[in-house]
Amino acid sequence: MRPLSSEGIHRVIETVHWGERPSDKIRIASYYGMRVASGLLRRDHDILAGMYPKYWIGDVRASTPLGKFLCRARTIDFDIVNPNYEAIEVEAFRDRLLRTRPQDTVCLDVGAQIGKFSVLAGHTLRRSGHVFAFEPEPSNFAALQHNLELNGLRNVQAFNIACGAVDGEGTLNLSTTNIGAHTMRNVEGAERIAVQIRALDRFLGEHGVDHVDVAKLDVEYMEADVLRGARGILEASPRASVLFEETRPPGTADSVRLLRGLGYGVTHLAGNIYVADRLSE
Repeated sequence: MRPLSSEGIHRVIETVHWGERPSDKIRIASYYGMRVASGLLRRDHDILAGMYPKYWIGDVRASTPLGKFLCRARTIDFDIVNPNYEAIEVEAFRDRLLRTRPQDTVCLDVGAQIGKFSVLAGHTLRRSGHVFAFEPEPSNFAALQHNLELNGLRNVQAFNIACGAVDGEGTLNLSTTNIGAHTMRNVEGAERIAVQIRALDRFLGEHGVDHVDVAKLDVEYMEADVLRGARGILEASPRASVLFEETRPPGTADSVRLLRGLGYGVTHLAGNIYVADRLSE
């Protein structure tokens, strides 16, 4: 790979400018400076290739092309909300939101973390739709609420619950290094907390929702369970799109097979990211 190019340098400088206050800009610049000093930022590929929470030495308030975010010190919050991270998924998500019907759009952000996609959806839809954001981990949920308030988004509702195949209670295994890696799957030695689980079919029915237009799932290997709990509304939604992660081959993955069985065409976007669009009947 080639050394850090002028384009790569420009990207870093652009990122620094997202800091709202001088102190925020200094902390962002310091993050990249410490990565350079540690040999972790030498090529364009390195800009988004790793996340290093120890180098975020203080909270950062950022105003990015997606919206405003408060990013916590010693976390990877800023790396996650960086629009250049998961850029293909961001654009596919935005594109599908823009295709939806005015005044009646319903968007789901399942595994919302601190609100990257919820904020994007809220700004994109404004008064033409409603966003339901789900985040079971309490610290992430508090950050999600703060970021929604920071953006003045009244069309986004956040819920401190997990989504699954059936209603009940479950155990969330916490990651100490990655805010996006908390999982309902058992992880030996992980800290665990009890969380409420809701099936989307029942939950949305209770909230008077009869269709979904766009859904984003990031639930750390539990996507198929979430989809099983949303089978009814996905079947009833004639123009729905679902963006999701899948690490298994698409030919054997339960998530892909379930969506195809419901009449969705599944397309691989990049890495472990897929999008499923309802096929025209």
